[in-house]
Amino acid sequence: MGVSAPLLSAAGVIAAVVAMMVDGRRAVAIAVAFLAAGLAPTAATFGGAPGAAVLGACGIAALVLAWAGWLGGRVLPWLSGLDPTIPAFAPAARLFGPRSARAFGAAVAVPIASWVSFNVPVGQVTAVEGLLFPIAYAWTCGVIRLLVARTLEDLAVGVAMVGIATGTAWLLRSGGDSFPGAVIACAVAPVAAFLAGWLHGRSSRKAHPFVEAQA
Repeated sequence: MGVSAPLLSAAGVIAAVVAMMVDGRRAVAIAVAFLAAGLAPTAATFGGAPGAAVLGACGIAALVLAWAGWLGGRVLPWLSGLDPTIPAFAPAARLFGPRSARAFGAAVAVPIASWVSFNVPVGQVTAVEGLLFPIAYAWTCGVIRLLVARTLEDLAVGVAMVGIATGTAWLLRSGGDSFPGAVIACAVAPVAAFLAGWLHGRSSRKAHPFVEAQA
């Protein structure tokens, strides 16, 4: 292996933290791009260049589909739609904001991912190597973001994180033989980016004048 485990872990952890904390209308696309880039070295270690290409294609597809979804949402519907950044699944934060909860979750995910990486062997990865850590950390952060989600955007980011981490872990099971399963798992992320972009496009479009006149 050409790259040391600590460097692989650092890249994956930094990417997962960015994905965990990012907010706003481009949160899903940004989270997917960073996480795909951060886990690509790990994927390349066991899947070679094609393994890294799977995650690279996932990140690029998320950026393109997020833009396409936003454009389609603005062009096709007449009425404005649901804004995915408006809190809908929890009351507005008072003492602790949503980022504080996610920061706490990111810290809690460290010992969880560490335990998994040193105790759960996956395919080619032996438990003592601890090479599963960045993947386990990204997956755990994705699940935590789903659990503390306040908006549809949060849910989309969480789903994307879990999908990319699952796809990368699938590559580690048996290297190149796992490409179909890895592609299917990673495909969840661009789909989430497209749906989020679509909702943003709809919510940013003003109501059609005819509908306003009838209201």
